[in-house]
Amino acid sequence: MRILGTGSAAPVNILTNQMLSNMVDTSDEWIVERTGIHTRHIAADNESALTLARQAAMQALDAADVQIDKIKLVICASVTNELRCPSLACNIQRDLELPEDILAFDINAACSGFIYALITASELLKENEYALIIGSEVLSRITDYRDRNTCVLFGDGAGAAVIGFSTNPIHWTAMAKGDDQKLRIDDYIHMDGHAVFKFAVEALTNGIRTVTEKAGFTLADLDLVVCHQANERILASAAKRLGISPDRFFLNLAKYGNTSAASVPMALDEAVRSGQIHKGMRVVLAGFGGGLTSGAVAMEWS
Repeated sequence: MRILGTGSAAPVNILTNQMLSNMVDTSDEWIVERTGIHTRHIAADNESALTLARQAAMQALDAADVQIDKIKLVICASVTNELRCPSLACNIQRDLELPEDILAFDINAACSGFIYALITASELLKENEYALIIGSEVLSRITDYRDRNTCVLFGDGAGAAVIGFSTNPIHWTAMAKGDDQKLRIDDYIHMDGHAVFKFAVEALTNGIRTVTEKAGFTLADLDLVVCHQANERILASAAKRLGISPDRFFLNLAKYGNTSAASVPMALDEAVRSGQIHKGMRVVLAGFGGGLTSGAVAMEWS
């Protein structure tokens, strides 16, 4: 599998820590110290998981320079599609006028969703076929802005990647451990912060270590890790456990907050466009989140 092009989208509206401090008992200092987040983007009434997904997908297709009639698979990762049916993927097929003789479906693996989608696509693609993989969320619509422990964390956005079949395999690992107590979503997001933090550090550490071993290189060989952007302290703790520099973990959390399934592809797109990923680099993508779920993918960037 090769990643041929990436894209991302974020709403124009920005919610700052100072603005949140006027809504709940919190402060910029409190939020930054505990999370590393300064701002997050919030969807307007005319924006949705679909509109953001569409923008990110169009960018990725343009960057990949792949004709739409070559797309054979669309997978969208999201927990915030406005409709139970049709799926985001089917509406993307319609809006982008993709071929009809394709697979198009959504995945709900929360913040691990984009990683799960990548793994699934890598197993389904055949020679000369391409897939469009999207993570898109409007978490602001399921965030309880009366709860200072969760409302400071989440933002909206979308990221996408076009991938193609390759004889060079990716290496992956994933896990699922059903648990509706530590993190669940009904009308709002409910989370046991301490329990999720502990799970996230362990899952991220184990995932990165396992997938690098499968890929046949050491942690010291890693050039860049692009993780789910949940909390700066989670990434710092994982880096410490793994014995690698925190500088190898890409961060854009401060600008966007936790965007669930969108966070990995949004971070990946920024890393690509800013020149922080280039040919020959050994890269790991990793996610962890509700379900509980986690996953990681290792590849040499080509």
